[in-house]
Amino acid sequence: MTTDFKIKFDGQQHQIDANLLISNLIHMSSIIQELNRELNTGKKIDVNIKALEKGSFLIHIDLVETVLGSLKNLLTRENVETAAAIITSIAGIITIGKFLKGKKEKSREVAEDGSRVKIENEDGDVIYVENFTYNVYEKNVTVRDALSQSFESLENDNSITGYEITDSHENTIVRVEKKEFEYLAVKSEEVSDGERVVIVAARLNIVKVSFDSKLKWEFIFKGNKISAKANDPVFQEQVDKGEAFAKGDVLEVELEIKQKFDPTVNTFLNKSYKIKKIIKHIKRDVTLTLNFGE
Repeated sequence: MTTDFKIKFDGQQHQIDANLLISNLIHMSSIIQELNRELNTGKKIDVNIKALEKGSFLIHIDLVETVLGSLKNLLTRENVETAAAIITSIAGIITIGKFLKGKKEKSREVAEDGSRVKIENEDGDVIYVENFTYNVYEKNVTVRDALSQSFESLENDNSITGYEITDSHENTIVRVEKKEFEYLAVKSEEVSDGERVVIVAARLNIVKVSFDSKLKWEFIFKGNKISAKANDPVFQEQVDKGEAFAKGDVLEVELEIKQKFDPTVNTFLNKSYKIKKIIKHIKRDVTLTLNFGE
């Protein structure tokens, strides 16, 4: 057991968008802090990023317990166990998201001793996960939101082909392929009478702005032009105060998509969109990249 792990971004290039990297690390830090709170350790965890490694998208992260601000504890077995529990839970949460493919489980059964949960997905496949990890995945909104936002940003970046968490010796703990990013970006799903409402984390490029709350904005979402109302009173207040927007700006949002099942193509088709919450407004600036080949 150690207090550190690595995040690897697979890609064909030797550079990565700085906003994507920073956003991903912020979301990971949020997940770590929430897991520490859920574990009820009563201690503060600092998330330290070690030097970026030359020629790769490999980020080395160390979890360090602190007391009284900057005074670091000695590396005790208790400290290592806390870090190991957090790292294991992160991997478990991602594994559950991959396994369920953004959908609700078909069934679940808690072991008699309460330590593990048996989960069955819609395909009839079964996995066993720790009860603590499952409860965090199922009930902790902060963790689910951070996970969704993180993988939505990865899904929208064509240069990223895979995501992997390894131990300090680069042995794989959990890996997510490009095609699986969309499963982890889903926040919730409801199905009723051939209609489905899916809530996803999304990055929307602004095409047309509407300052009337009754009218729709126009965006580019996954290569398609869509129209959606911004149903977020906090954000509308920012608009009313004069926040500036430009064509090509990006909004990180919680997007509700209403879908209807089409039997002729045997799948659900998108019918309407609504922005439930706006997380972040990213100005249209020159794209910043970090070069890992230098």
